Amino acid sequence: MSITISIVVVIFLILTLTCLLVPIRLQLILNDRKKSVIFSWLIVDLDSNLKEKTFELSLFNQNIIRKKFKKKAKEKIKKAKKRKRKLNIFDLWRKRDLLHQVIPIVLRFFLNILKVIRWDKLFVEVDVATPDPALTGVLYGGLCAVKGSTDYFLPHAHIKLRPDFVNQFPRGSAETVFRIRLLNVVAPVSKMFFAMRKIKIVKTFILEKRR
Repeated sequence: MSITISIVVVIFLILTLTCLLVPIRLQLILNDRKKSVIFSWLIVDLDSNLKEKTFELSLFNQNIIRKKFKKKAKEKIKKAKKRKRKLNIFDLWRKRDLLHQVIPIVLRFFLNILKVIRWDKLFVEVDVATPDPALTGVLYGGLCAVKGSTDYFLPHAHIKLRPDFVNQFPRGSAETVFRIRLLNVVAPVSKMFFAMRKIKIVKTFILEKRR
């Protein structure tokens, strides 16, 4: 009995280490013509085309599931976007103090993640914009700091940022292929989680959402 348990424990540890050490490969394409996410890990491949509303799941390079989501009526989509846009603007304006505190923590988290990512390709062009021009300036400054760090260890990356104080929402295009191990994500996620918990206004915001 003890031998069987030992074998099960050893197999479990081997599988856990494999899952933590084998890198995840992600390919993201976001522009006006195409929006897709391709996820590859171990024997699993996921291909989601957001533009065409399709989803594919493959195991061992064999297509297992292919699904196409039904497109909603254009009028319903436009109404939903308008409602969502109004709500976002209102929430951003009310919670701007929260954003001023959270943005540095989130940017620090992304910096830590960028250090452990293995990049195969990175192309980003973004017009930074928010409903609040002051917040746009803070966000643009923080993103420029992130860009400065990426230029150091990603000299071949193409990253272009432009502040936009006229529009209320960011615009741009991105294409990237990168690999990351789950083991390397544990420390950055833990740091951000404990940093967020220290901000009292974040706790208040979470409690309000639960009500």
